This record gives sequence, C-alpha cells and structure tokens, in this order.
Amino acid sequence: MQLLQKETGKQKRHKEIREFIASAPELVTTLKPCWLMSPLAVSQYIDPQAVHFDVVIFDEASQIRTEEAIPSIMRAKQVIIVGDNKQLPPTPFFASSASDEEEDEDEDIYESVLDECWTFMKYHTLMWHYRSQDESLIAFSNQKVYESRLISFPNPVKDPNRGVHFRYVKEGIYDRGGRRDNIGEAEEVARLTLEHIEQNPHQPLGIIAFSKAQADAIEEQLDQLSATNPDLKEFCQDESPKFFLKPLEQVQGDERDVIILSFGYGVDSQGEFIHNFGPLSRQGGERRLNVAITRAKCKLVLVASIQADNLDLSRTSSKGVALLKEYLAYAASDGKKLEGNQSEDLTRFNSPLEDDIYQALIERNYSVERRVGCSDYRIDLAVKDEQGNKFLLGIECDGVTYHTYPTVRDRDHLRQLVLEGLGWRIHRIWSTEWFRDRNTQIEQLVEQLEHLRSQT
Repeated sequence: MQLLQKETGKQKRHKEIREFIASAPELVTTLKPCWLMSPLAVSQYIDPQAVHFDVVIFDEASQIRTEEAIPSIMRAKQVIIVGDNKQLPPTPFFASSASDEEEDEDEDIYESVLDECWTFMKYHTLMWHYRSQDESLIAFSNQKVYESRLISFPNPVKDPNRGVHFRYVKEGIYDRGGRRDNIGEAEEVARLTLEHIEQNPHQPLGIIAFSKAQADAIEEQLDQLSATNPDLKEFCQDESPKFFLKPLEQVQGDERDVIILSFGYGVDSQGEFIHNFGPLSRQGGERRLNVAITRAKCKLVLVASIQADNLDLSRTSSKGVALLKEYLAYAASDGKKLEGNQSEDLTRFNSPLEDDIYQALIERNYSVERRVGCSDYRIDLAVKDEQGNKFLLGIECDGVTYHTYPTVRDRDHLRQLVLEGLGWRIHRIWSTEWFRDRNTQIEQLVEQLEHLRSQT
C-alpha cells in the first residue's frame, strides 16, 4: 500500500506498469481480481513470475493464433477456450492496401488456439441462439453451417421490418482493375442508411462490405449525403455505439439491430463477370460468409449487383462461393425459401394431448398454428389474432419437445424467459390437469385468449 500511495502521489516518473505489478502482485490482484486484456497486453504488462491467474478465458478464440495464446496460458492454473470454429480464422488480410486484391495468391490460414485445443480438450457446445429476433436471420446458417443443431426461437409478430431482405442493384458495375469497388451499390447502401435513420433512428445499424475498397466507397457516399443531412452525419460518427462500417474481415464479435451487407463484386464495364471475390473465394470463405450473415438481431438487407443465377459453380471450387449462391436465393425469397430443408408433416402431433387441445380451439373458432418455429424446438400450438399477423398466445404442453430438455431450468424457466423476451405470452397445460378436468382447463384457456383479444 505504501508503494501504491507513493506512485499515486507522483506527478511524473511513475514506475512502468509491468514493474509496478511485479513489485506488488498480491495488492494488484486483490484490488482487481478480474482482468480484461488482449493476449498482447498480457505479455506486455504481466511478468510471468509475478502473477498467476486461477483461470484464463479466451473469447473469440477462433481468431487467436496459438503462439499469441501461449503467454497467457503459461500464467494460468486453468484455461477455458471459447469460440466458434465455423467463424473467422486468424488471417493477415488487410495488412496492406493491396491485400484484398483478387489477383493475390491464397493467404495462409493460421491455426487458431481453438483449432489446436479442439482435438484434446473436453468441449461443450452451446446450442441456444438468443441474438436473432427473427428466425430467418439464423435459419440459413443453422441448416447449412451448424447442421440444424442450434435452437432458435420464433417471433410472435410478422413484421416487415424484421428478417432477411434482398436489394438488387441492376445498374451496379464492378470497377475491376481500377478502384475495385461498386459505386452503384455504394450509393444504394448510403440511401438505405439515410432511409434507416429517418424511419428507425433508435435502432443501431451496421454496414458490412465484402472488401475494404467497397467499404471505402460506401464511406465516401455517406460523406456526400451527410453534407446535406446533419442527422446522417451525427448518426454515422466514428466510434458510435449505434453505427459501424467495416470490411468483412473485421466484424467478428460485432452485432447490431440492423445490418446492411454490400457484396460489391459483379459485372465489370466490359460485361465480364469473373468468379473471384477476394477473401470469400479463398480457403475459409464459407466461414467468412457465416460471420457476415449472422450479425443482425432484427433485420439484414443484402445489397448486390448479381443474383443467384449469375453464379456458375462449374467455374470455381470455392465452398464460400457455393454457399453464397444458396444465400442469394434465400435472401431473394425474403428468408422464406431454404433449399434442402426437409419439410415435416405438421399434421403429426407430438401427443394426443396436443391434438385434443387443437380440436377444442378449432371448435371454438380460433385460428391455431401447429409447431411454430424453424429449429427443432417449436412452440406446440399458437393462436393467431383476428387479423392473422401475430400470435396472441403460445401454448406449451409436457409432450416430446418438453421432455427433450434434460433439466428443469431449461424446460420450465429459460426457454419461457427467452420467448417472453421476444414478446410471447405463454400458457402451459399439463397433461395430468387436462385429463383430470378438461372442461376447466378449456375455460381457463378461452378466458385468457378473450382477455388478450380485448387488449389488442
């Protein structure tokens, strides 16, 4: 404490941080038991002989090279590696101004500490997906990337301001050999940004470009519009929590309510369309696309000068381009058409209980939808309002879906909290109560439905 008081009393010539920590390690760790640092900062400020942490946690570990992680690991008694091996690997893209030119040879993909640890450490997969407030935002990645293992949650309201949308820029030209950007697309993105702040200024917005050159072109267009629109200039300030504009390689970990995704590449001024899309065409391109299309919480708008039919997969072996072709078709359908999605028989109920509840509601002239949702977890029954554009009430039973979850916390607490956070009203019906006194259960259900109707 005397050393700390002496240092705080100085006006200059303070001890270096590393030296001070080494001089008073117990004091520093007692005052600050939890430290948030980058791997580089750990090496720079902490003498490995002075401080040992009980646990070190790496977040976004898919982007941390093994050699960068070792100095932090050697200062820990226990290490926890957190990351997603379906997202961006560590790469040296954008290290120089020419690094994203399509003529460059494939850049090296470095092994991450996540890749290294995957083979020998115990692992646990987190399956509940909370970010997307519309299931169409995650449904594509869930099926194509995560093998339909993620559990997502439906929204009770059909809102045109949510979900996946596609904006085709027919006049967009890719300036191959010149600026390597697409001014037509950049202008459209700027217009969409202005439209966003006029209609939904309370919603944070992120703009992702597939190349640094396209990000620069969008910034130029925003600057031009800002000259006559002070609200746009204020909204798009640097370091604003409500806005970012970044190339694809820099967005992992970011999220915003609304994301505008600018593809940039396309037909050049000579009418040629070369199937080479920078980092997306290279090894790990499918991981980059997965990052880009999963940043939005409410709405994603894909802006492109090409359509799915323009991509000829016989001209490329890139997994990223193949996934892009599918996503272009998905976005063009506003997230409604997902190729390869095995349709299930929604008339087949999990249990006779659900069938009985459904029939009871239909007999009373309610509009009921079965198994609402896109993932393996569905709401058993949902009653629509009279206009049919939102659900008044979600009904859950203790059937097969309920018993799929091994813990009471998951079954009876967490999933209901998530659904209620999305705006659902949930009514639980237990099979024992239904079969013991069916009429009373129906009366209670109808009473709640009529009460909700009277509030709309």
